[in-house]
Amino acid sequence: MCSQIKAARGWYKQQEKGTRVMLTILTAAVTFYLVFLLWLLPEMMETVPMDTKYWTVKILAALLMTVPVYLGLQWCVYRLSGAELKESGAGTDSIPDENAGENRDAAEKKEKMRRRFWFFLGFSLVFAWLMVYFYAYFPGSFDWDNLDQWWQIQNSQYDTWHPVFHTLIIALFTKVVNHYGFAVFMQLLLYSLLCGYLLYTMAKWRFPVWGMLLAEFFLAANPQTHRILLFMWKDSALTLFMLLFTVYLIHVWKSGGRWLKKKRNLAVWILVLISISLVRHNSILYTIPFLILAVFFFKEIRRESIISLVLMLAGMWVIQYPVYNLVGASRPSQTYVETVGVPMTILCNIHETAPESLDPEAAEFLAEIGPEKRWDIYEMGNYNSFKFVTNANQVISSTDPLDFLSFTARTAANAPGLSLQAVYQVTRMVWDIRGTTPWHTDLEYQIQENEWNFSYVEDRAGMRTVLNDFDNWVMDSALDTLFSYNGIHLLALILCTLFVFARKGKGWKALVLTLPVLAYNYGTMLLLCGPTYRFFHFDSVIFVPLCLLLFSGWKTAVPENNM
Repeated sequence: MCSQIKAARGWYKQQEKGTRVMLTILTAAVTFYLVFLLWLLPEMMETVPMDTKYWTVKILAALLMTVPVYLGLQWCVYRLSGAELKESGAGTDSIPDENAGENRDAAEKKEKMRRRFWFFLGFSLVFAWLMVYFYAYFPGSFDWDNLDQWWQIQNSQYDTWHPVFHTLIIALFTKVVNHYGFAVFMQLLLYSLLCGYLLYTMAKWRFPVWGMLLAEFFLAANPQTHRILLFMWKDSALTLFMLLFTVYLIHVWKSGGRWLKKKRNLAVWILVLISISLVRHNSILYTIPFLILAVFFFKEIRRESIISLVLMLAGMWVIQYPVYNLVGASRPSQTYVETVGVPMTILCNIHETAPESLDPEAAEFLAEIGPEKRWDIYEMGNYNSFKFVTNANQVISSTDPLDFLSFTARTAANAPGLSLQAVYQVTRMVWDIRGTTPWHTDLEYQIQENEWNFSYVEDRAGMRTVLNDFDNWVMDSALDTLFSYNGIHLLALILCTLFVFARKGKGWKALVLTLPVLAYNYGTMLLLCGPTYRFFHFDSVIFVPLCLLLFSGWKTAVPENNM
């Protein structure tokens, strides 16, 4: 083993200085991520309030662990830097000229049949499975957000509290059939078609068969997917747009940027970027970093990325102002109440566990939130459990933001262990890879009372029970770690990026694929009011194709008419 570590160290020294420095920084960062965030912090959170001796032992153990972890990651980079996915077939472009004519026609026909097979497989398996749940839970799931948006559509009174862009997409479906069930069906159909399109594209670029099957497994088998897609949530729409954008990323990456040179492709690329940015208010945490990084690190599409950034921002402005004004969308005052989930979790946790640590101003602030009996239902680390049944939003909006941050900071200083625990509890679903998963609770099948008499079909109750029991069995199994732990998906992307960074011509481009996903996840994490998995569901759908793409060949030859 020592000889392997020595060989890895020697390999590092042979790299160009810029690559070597960046590899060292990335390896150190991933080491810190593994040891201190994924191991040490969860261990420490078991002993709050602080047990100083216990913490000292754990911190010393973590410091000792950094050395073997760092060396182990260096060895993995050394061993995997040359790894590359093997293509599943030769394709028609490899047929020699002397085999032209009938042989080429037969090969092209066979290739088209192969791609169509993967499209059919990707589409049919997902669609058939989704239709089972759609039949049992017709017309779909329906919570207060859906109720509000459906009311807006039926009364043609839109507001920006929910993304109007998403509400208008649902309204478009109602122009065909004005029923909530039809809108849900269209969402399930579009997701299934995109799954087929993804596998078709992976087959076209000759991804290995095992890779396509693995992607299909995560597309179809995750119980959270059909639970989320039965709701007409903006998160469901974000999953669809991110899946489509991942298909385009495969085209751009595998063609060395040539796919984006066509005006038609550039146009749909920009439209999808606009859609991602508008379907959730915080999705610009993905799109803007992506385009900025592409400008700096993806020189083959630098010009197209600049154009995309300018036109995306212009398109967003046109939709958010002229278009929204055209449909008469009102603009409720968006205060900072939607951005203070983490500090409110700190204050609420300390109010429940150590009220003596509250700053006097913080204690007075919390005393205004009522009724007092509502505190009995507060769940530790979940401000959402308390937020919607009290006057918390009104109290927050009447408090100066600087004053709010000031007394929150003083309270956190009075109880640093409890404050850290609160941050850990409200954010861990984004990055952690172990422990309990309370974020399942917001994904229960439901249909709220409504004025349109949408309800589940009574004689399908038995079928719903069987399907729900099956979902719970999957979520209680080891598979749940792969499906529901967002930290697993992010960790896979982080490690794949590190392992391919040293490959010539690819390293910096790998950051373009990964860093925007991390920016969205960690940026949105800071706005959480509770463990809400659906905000990050698209990670489970796209992380396998992205990891495979990172290890796939670069600038694969392909006939121009296939692009």
